[in-house]
Amino acid sequence: MFLSFANMKVVFVHDWFTIAAGAEKVATEIIDMIQPHAVYSLFNFMDFGTLNQITQGRGVRTSFLQQIPLASEYYRHLAPLYPRAVSRLDVSEFDIIISSSWVAAKGVQKRPGQIHICYCHTPMRFAWGLESIYLEQYGFNKGLKRLFAKFLIQRLRTWDEKTAQGVDFFISNSEFVKSRIQKAYNRNAAVIYPPVNTAKFALHTQKSEYFFTACRFVDYKNLELIIKAFNRLPNHRLVIAGQGPQEKRLRKLAAPNIEFLGWVNEEKLIYYMQRAKGFINASIEDFGIAGLEAQSTGTPIIALGKGGYTETVIENETGIFFHREHPEALADAIIRFDRLKFDPLRIRENALRFDREVFRETYLNFFLDKTFTHVEELA
Repeated sequence: MFLSFANMKVVFVHDWFTIAAGAEKVATEIIDMIQPHAVYSLFNFMDFGTLNQITQGRGVRTSFLQQIPLASEYYRHLAPLYPRAVSRLDVSEFDIIISSSWVAAKGVQKRPGQIHICYCHTPMRFAWGLESIYLEQYGFNKGLKRLFAKFLIQRLRTWDEKTAQGVDFFISNSEFVKSRIQKAYNRNAAVIYPPVNTAKFALHTQKSEYFFTACRFVDYKNLELIIKAFNRLPNHRLVIAGQGPQEKRLRKLAAPNIEFLGWVNEEKLIYYMQRAKGFINASIEDFGIAGLEAQSTGTPIIALGKGGYTETVIENETGIFFHREHPEALADAIIRFDRLKFDPLRIRENALRFDREVFRETYLNFFLDKTFTHVEELA
């Protein structure tokens, strides 16, 4: 029986709603464009105002994990339950599934006749490449606990690879993640870069004498490396925005030339980005939207020369790279950075290639092409 596009029901499935980070910026744009009939996730611990902006008043239908005591604090420890939880999200009433996945959302069960389009921010990090970091972070790096954790991770990896085959079309957020999808799932993906709100992150040409970074205080962000590099450079000021489980230890590690702002709202984040001499990144990012937001304000980048930043930074024009994950290498890059001159207008020009309107047009064209083809096949 022919199913017209006009009466097809769409569901949006997101891993979880806790803080408004890069994945949530993508989710906001997709929800605004596609106007899904419902939004699902494993759990939702986001404040109502922020969530309402993302979902446009739809609310979120959550899994049974939402009801587990202390889940809001320990939700990452519940990873062994993610497969069961996402498989129990009943999305059978919908015709099109759009998932936004970096952990489990793409594993939602699909009935015959449905189409599933997955925007993959990255394959499950702790199962594909960052296993040792996560084992150490959560205290499973020794003895029987390590063996048991590795067993669970292997099960998650097997499940992750299997459920990837249920996705009809993958979209990756960078060429870097596209290669990871190919390696992990043996699947091809179209690259659609995440949206940068270049209007909000406005150009500011007058820079101050401080460097800036903003991130969650977790292991893979490599903030310790940045702090140790600036400890070697007492005449260079570093300002850090963010929070996370490592905050207490990192504050103790930092020399007096390093200032911690804690969590800041978007207005303050933009203020510090606009006026920074340079924005620092030392982690292997899947894309690195914060670096492009900084470039949008005319601020150049110093970044580890791996991952998504290699696709968004033009060396010696919009920033520079260091290539060894060591404080000495970053310190050398900062000294080299000081000898260069950067044009804020050229830096912003680069960021405009990733503007949210570019994302919206590219994503919508992809969505319409794949769904119309699907409708024709059902006719």
